Amino acid sequence: MHDRDDLDTSIADGIITPEQAAAIRARRAANDEPFKLVSNFGDVFLCVGLLFVYWSQGAFLRLADVPTLWVNVGFAVLFWLIAEFFVFGARRKFPAVVAILLFAMSVHDAASLWLGDISLRGMVFGYVAGIESNVRVVEHLGVVTAALFVALLRFRQPIIVLGLGLCATLLAFTLARQYMAETPARLVLAGCGIAFLVIGFILDMRDRARTGMYHEWALWLFVLGSPLTVHPIFLGLIGEQLAATGTRSFNEFIRLDIEGLIWAVTALATGFMLLGLLLDRRSLVASTLLYLSAILTYATFRSGLGISTAAAIVPLTIGILVILLGVGWDHARAALLRIVPFRSAFRPPTRY
Repeated sequence: MHDRDDLDTSIADGIITPEQAAAIRARRAANDEPFKLVSNFGDVFLCVGLLFVYWSQGAFLRLADVPTLWVNVGFAVLFWLIAEFFVFGARRKFPAVVAILLFAMSVHDAASLWLGDISLRGMVFGYVAGIESNVRVVEHLGVVTAALFVALLRFRQPIIVLGLGLCATLLAFTLARQYMAETPARLVLAGCGIAFLVIGFILDMRDRARTGMYHEWALWLFVLGSPLTVHPIFLGLIGEQLAATGTRSFNEFIRLDIEGLIWAVTALATGFMLLGLLLDRRSLVASTLLYLSAILTYATFRSGLGISTAAAIVPLTIGILVILLGVGWDHARAALLRIVPFRSAFRPPTRY
């Protein structure tokens, strides 16, 4: 606490710059996955103000003598200028990210005057009946993706990759849904997830100590790529089992004798956990917890303890396992790196 106060005081006195303080903090956190989005409550306070500004946009839209296009474009320009101030002037990361997000939303609001409105469900998942409707989803996603891409080029904030990558992935998935069924289209999601993980790994290798900017770009790529890779694979396995057995409810599903599926899911979950340890990225492990919970629920139910007992035991078991792995992460990773033959390809183990 005193070190943080000393750094803040040094910045205020002009002894060091905010960039130098950030580098010092990053080096202190280099033994883990450095993550810092909110500096203090002042950042949250500024974000509340930004949300009120965006809220006022609706009131301007209801004014009869103000053209809707002017309102949307005006607020988009306003949020862009606010982002310019927070990124290059005040250097407040969280308010800058919120301003960029509101900029993209305002751009989308302006574009919707020509593209037409679309439901949130259709916008996010692309599950809209008919080719014409899917084209509309592509157009809306294209506008948001373009807005975030322009913001990324200008502001270079790593967290923008999270929104940009998600929009681009949904855009690719929606396009795929126009030409193939939903199940094979999931391969597009998995392909995008794997691509994000590979890029994240390359960036990690360029900053193994995680004291520069590459690690932050890699962090958000792993946060996005992990679920995009894990969920399509696991859901594909479970979906095939449901289709093969004609099962339509969870109660029917857990009563099936699906030992082969259980072993497959267990092997995949173990593989992702080992990969997460090797890459020193917890997001890969976190993405499998839902499926591990399903496995433990099934095993507990099949043992004769009942679904109520399973619902009580499984969260406790998962929670304890996560805590143990979290506390012993560095030790487990060091032990794993001692036995793999290609350890030099990964980040060195943390010294403790």
